[in-house]
Amino acid sequence: MDRVKKDSPLSSPNLLEIRDYWTALKKDREIPARGDFSPASIARHLPIVSLTDVFYNPLRFRYRLLGTRITELAGRNATGKWLDEELYGEKTDDMLWSFRQCVEVKHPIAVREQVQFVDKSWVIVEVALFPLCDEEGRINVILSALDTASLNTETPPDGTCFILDWEKS
Repeated sequence: MDRVKKDSPLSSPNLLEIRDYWTALKKDREIPARGDFSPASIARHLPIVSLTDVFYNPLRFRYRLLGTRITELAGRNATGKWLDEELYGEKTDDMLWSFRQCVEVKHPIAVREQVQFVDKSWVIVEVALFPLCDEEGRINVILSALDTASLNTETPPDGTCFILDWEKS
């Protein structure tokens, strides 16, 4: 998959609200602590939210929680599944890229791309990933959200992922 950096903001109001919540949790720290995150604070967004546990040596990811809207779109519930095992087939490396990037650069990442969910037509989605850390400051959970892009946004060509400016409004 080609990745093209764009100077474009997220178009989803839902993702912008989750971004603002994450930013408020951060306070004067680089990354907010997992213990500071309260699902009740973003209750109306929970259907589009996932929590993914981060493991090291080797770097791996496992879904802890998937929102009902994500499960519905995907046609399956992947809660408890490892992202690198049988979930995404030939798209595994593309899927893992955003998660790895979030951990390696230690800040959020937002992307827009065309995806085709099981037995569904192509959909333009935006995904934002926000790191959360443990007491030692190591990223141990990624709070992410997936939403359909607004109709008036630029559509990435097939096989291309736009990397968005997650801080821009």
